[in-house]
Amino acid sequence: MQSTHQVTELKYQKYRDSSRAFAEKTLPQQYADRVSLRAVDSVSLVQAKRWEESLERSDDATWSWSEGFRQYAYRHPKRFDLAIWYANAQLCGLSIGKPTYTGGKLRLDVIEGAPWDHPLKSKIVEITLSSAEAYADFIGADQIRIMRPVNSRVTRYYEKFGFTLRKGKESNTPTYLWRNTRG
Repeated sequence: MQSTHQVTELKYQKYRDSSRAFAEKTLPQQYADRVSLRAVDSVSLVQAKRWEESLERSDDATWSWSEGFRQYAYRHPKRFDLAIWYANAQLCGLSIGKPTYTGGKLRLDVIEGAPWDHPLKSKIVEITLSSAEAYADFIGADQIRIMRPVNSRVTRYYEKFGFTLRKGKESNTPTYLWRNTRG
């Protein structure tokens, strides 16, 4: 790893850690002592492998955390990543994203909840957005984009959080949902 890459990784690691800590403090009281927001790490990836092997996982979920995360993380030292744990024992959600080329927007490339029932089933997106908003503020981004929604049901769900759909025009212009940050 080149020193400039390592410096960038360490700088943005502080932003990732701070955004997770901020979001953790803003969790509703009933989750305060039960939910922890962490970096995606090797323990998370082992659990994610179980998701990938589960028959309960949606056919629309094509991202392989166990195979793709490390390469994504290395290629994008400015990335956003989040693992949502319940009671320090149950992985409930994972997300990953990165700033756009200009840095003015934060794109979330994957948001995924565990495929089976868990205590945070309806809270993964809300918790992810809280951490993503904080991260966007740290890096100076004024918009969050959720890239390539997997189907219309998921698109409608994201729209409930104030996101607006922007259809891609060509194969190299992906469809995404966007929302300006509160900042």
